[in-house]
Amino acid sequence: MDISSLAPINATLNAVAAILLLSGFFFIRRRNVGAHRVCMIAAFVVSGAFLVCYLTYHYRVGDVRFTGQGWVRPVYFTMLVTHVVLAIAIVP
Repeated sequence: MDISSLAPINATLNAVAAILLLSGFFFIRRRNVGAHRVCMIAAFVVSGAFLVCYLTYHYRVGDVRFTGQGWVRPVYFTMLVTHVVLAIAIVP
């Protein structure tokens, strides 16, 4: 497997985890605890697979510099900083 194929896999795993989390929210709002539990466990497993792929990719590739210029640069870094802070805060 080519290491560059991990980037779209990471995106797919992230999207699947988001869909599972939204589905779990939908099910718990309708008091379907069994389906909610399945969605939450599946989201945890998919997120774990994402973490393994993400760490593998960045271990092999290293840092990837953002080369965008203009208005998109501060937008990107604002999103990046909030993403990192929230990702760290959600762990506990």
